[in-house]
Amino acid sequence: MAKGLAKKDAPPAGENEDAGAAKKAAPEPARTKVGPPLLLVALGFASVLVSLPLIAVDGVPAHVIGYVTGALIPILIIGIVRRVDLDRRRSPYYVPQGLLRPALVALAVVALVAALLHIWPIATELAS
Repeated sequence: MAKGLAKKDAPPAGENEDAGAAKKAAPEPARTKVGPPLLLVALGFASVLVSLPLIAVDGVPAHVIGYVTGALIPILIIGIVRRVDLDRRRSPYYVPQGLLRPALVALAVVALVAALLHIWPIATELAS
């Protein structure tokens, strides 16, 4: 008879499991919208701006540093931005912006100009 009473007093099967799962499940955080990594693009432009004062400085070491900061780093940043943007585009919360592509083209052009302005004095010095 004790078995019969225990079965009647026991909660229905699955009720304890659902209550435990509800307590364990944390509320889902609100998803924020993501966009292209424009901060990295700004970092690329800042790198070019750092290299511009080195154009007026005489000496090969200054131009090598200017070439690295004004040309190589921005080109690396363009590649990183493209990769991060591709990863972010896979998210359902991605919000595209039309500013990214023209900004990357402008960064590439400015980096090319900075490279030419630093390579010319290096080549002139090595030729003499």
